[in-house]
Amino acid sequence: MTENIREIILRLFRQKGQMKDLGEDDNFFESGVSSLTIIELQIGVEGALGVTVPTSELMRLETIRGWIEMYSAKAQQKGRLSAASA
Repeated sequence: MTENIREIILRLFRQKGQMKDLGEDDNFFESGVSSLTIIELQIGVEGALGVTVPTSELMRLETIRGWIEMYSAKAQQKGRLSAASA
């Protein structure tokens, strides 16, 4: 994988207008991001990574960093990437 999980997730989040200026630790729900946007991002991230996370788990995560950590953990469980590339 040429991009690591962090880079992929950041790129996809930045493509969403209302999320392009969010920091990794900013709460995107407090910034007015809708659950529909979260699902759209989930579809994009999972398509790029080939790793799935239940929507209910993602809805509990409020930051980009939370997504990075969750998808990195799931990818490692599936053997999709080494710990160093996450």
